[in-house]
Amino acid sequence: MQRVPQRRFHVISLTFALLATAVTAAPAADISCLTCHEKERALYTPSAHAQAGLTCVDCHGGDPKATDVTAHATDNFKRPDNKKAIAELCASCHGDVRRMNPYGLPTDQLDRYKTSKHGEQLFEHNDQKVAVCIDCHGVHDILKVKSPQAHVYPTNIPQTCGRCHGDAKLMQEYKLPTDIVTQYKSSYHAYMVFEKGDLSAPTCVTCHGSHGATPPGTKEVGEVCGKCHGRQRELFLKSPHAEAAAAGLFNECVSCHGNHGIQKTSVKLFAKTCVQCHAKDPKQLQLRDDIAGLIHRTQNDYTNAVTVVHDATVRGLATDDEQLLLQEAKTQVTQLEALQHTLAVDQLQPVAARADEAVHQTLANVGQLEQFERWKRHALTPIWVFLTLMAIMFWAKRRQLEQGRKS
Repeated sequence: MQRVPQRRFHVISLTFALLATAVTAAPAADISCLTCHEKERALYTPSAHAQAGLTCVDCHGGDPKATDVTAHATDNFKRPDNKKAIAELCASCHGDVRRMNPYGLPTDQLDRYKTSKHGEQLFEHNDQKVAVCIDCHGVHDILKVKSPQAHVYPTNIPQTCGRCHGDAKLMQEYKLPTDIVTQYKSSYHAYMVFEKGDLSAPTCVTCHGSHGATPPGTKEVGEVCGKCHGRQRELFLKSPHAEAAAAGLFNECVSCHGNHGIQKTSVKLFAKTCVQCHAKDPKQLQLRDDIAGLIHRTQNDYTNAVTVVHDATVRGLATDDEQLLLQEAKTQVTQLEALQHTLAVDQLQPVAARADEAVHQTLANVGQLEQFERWKRHALTPIWVFLTLMAIMFWAKRRQLEQGRKS
């Protein structure tokens, strides 16, 4: 075994000693706080603040060396007794560019918060019932946003917002509905988040903002939806509905899709929403039926082709080319879902025609593959008959020889 030189050994020993001192010294500064505050200790230990090396003293001040209540009896001890003080205490670090730079965190949260409905109520009206930092992030149990256990993790956001916005007594004071979270859970956005696990799908904060949370007005709804659905909004602005929206007669996306209970574009949505405005307008209802019928037929043809190709693949046919054609058809079908926002049949028809062409070519190719497979089976029939006859003749000849040998 190779021996470590004495000088190197001392350097290594000193390094480990310094590391051990650093590790044990960090929590020692707060040992008196956490000895008494056992509940807070359990919440604080796995928190983002603990991982960053912040201690009780960094937020609350006090004397960390004291072992009783005299720890609070200092000029710098802080225990915020109102929500405005809490927001300002959090901002004393989170508004410091030098302190936040290493973590890549923005430093304008308090300024944004003051522009929100929550912030306006707090800083302009001293409303102590509105949400502040700790109501969303927690107090001692603040976790990183990327932690699945964090109150502000995408899958937890609806529940976090719902603690206030689902409280009937609290919402009654502000004349706000209490079924917002319930509506959201019935939406396509929620389906993508909870069922598909798509964390990029919208939650409350995607549309309303987080620190600058504010409800979008009628004129802003299209802009908010357009952040994700840019193509759909671009096409919508070319439609007759855009003029009605500009005149204040139509609430862009919300009028058809809803706000919190967002429904995915579909033929069923056409049937349900158009009659809200055009129940007594046969011309507009015919336009609806033309568009919905075109999309429905194209989607059905594509779905049928997918089934045919799948079955052919299972039977062992080589369908690589046909699957590429299906991808082309799928692209056109997806475009139809966006193009319907134009309400112009002449813009949908060419796309539907390209989808039909790809589908028909796919079905024709699969038909040829199946015909070739049948031909191969039929071509093998004479060979199998010949082999069977040869086997019978061989068996008969062998038996004849064996009987001759016996006689």
